[in-house]
Amino acid sequence: MIFFKYTYEMGLVIWMRNLLTCDSEDPKQLIDPKLMGNGYEEQMIRVLKIACFCTLDNPKERPNSKDARLMLAQIHPENVSL
Repeated sequence: MIFFKYTYEMGLVIWMRNLLTCDSEDPKQLIDPKLMGNGYEEQMIRVLKIACFCTLDNPKERPNSKDARLMLAQIHPENVSL
């Protein structure tokens, strides 16, 4: 019995990367509308960018846990601009 089939559907990480890297797309589409308007949209986008970096296909290109923690620690409202 086959549980998984090959599909042409895009995975979540690829969809997220496309929205974050394509100039014609609005990265705020990644944020749940219920969370919009709280003033932290830019910080949420930064966290998602770090998540994309941490899920690169080549493990050697991914940051180690210390570097990922440092990147996350640098996200402050006054330091963020998209």
